[in-house]
Amino acid sequence: MTDHTPTPYILDTSVLQELVRGDGDLIGLIQDFDRTGQPMVAPVLAVAGALLANRGVTDAEASLAGLSAFGNVVIAPLDGVDQAADLVDMIAATKLDLWNAHVAAIANVSVCPILTMNAAEWQEPSAALEHPLHTIEITEPDD
Repeated sequence: MTDHTPTPYILDTSVLQELVRGDGDLIGLIQDFDRTGQPMVAPVLAVAGALLANRGVTDAEASLAGLSAFGNVVIAPLDGVDQAADLVDMIAATKLDLWNAHVAAIANVSVCPILTMNAAEWQEPSAALEHPLHTIEITEPDD
């Protein structure tokens, strides 16, 4: 048995939106990560952004609320004035929207990779930072 804990993945808004839409392959991937002990972080503002993008979708809130039932998923809050100020600095530096700026702020301070459906969306914001963000893109398997 090992005491090694894998580096957490930060779930961006694109991943959370696809989970709300019920992407079965993505849901299975997240379940597999959880089952194998892969830590994941869902920033609460990214959750809000995914819900806003899917407003009116039946069971949208319930599908994301289910993330907290996983043993290896943490819903990361925005906690206090210092974190709010860090978020504002991230928005100013990267021009990201509020939702993904929260993702970037957590990834930046924790030096954890961002799990995304579109890594290209992160290239420009990453280049604006002193230390680049790291991304892992989820792609469709070749047919």
